[in-house]
Amino acid sequence: MSQMTTMTPLSNDTTDFLRFLKTRFHLYHCSNVFFRDFQYGIMAYAEEKGTHVSYAKAEELVKEVIARLAAAGTLKAVKPGSWMLNYDPFRKPPVKPEAAPKAGVAAAPAKPAAASTT
Repeated sequence: MSQMTTMTPLSNDTTDFLRFLKTRFHLYHCSNVFFRDFQYGIMAYAEEKGTHVSYAKAEELVKEVIARLAAAGTLKAVKPGSWMLNYDPFRKPPVKPEAAPKAGVAAAPAKPAAASTT
């Protein structure tokens, strides 16, 4: 199977690829993503699909994928080699703040350490 045939789904639909990257990196909505994250991600993605993509070929594919994701608004350039992921399906669920202790309720005192029997 050729490299391009295996990578066609990556070229046409990046949703599966982004899900794959999320399993390998901390990838969340509004998180930073770097060129090498994509490059090594492509190499691992291809390997999982049963083929090998060289370092140089992965670098070529990354440029295409990044251009497509940036054109779709999924990536926003931060600086050269770095993008912010703008992808709502990867939004972290909201974290509810812990309830503040009620006024007039003191914290429980710490227990003293047990005496050593040596």
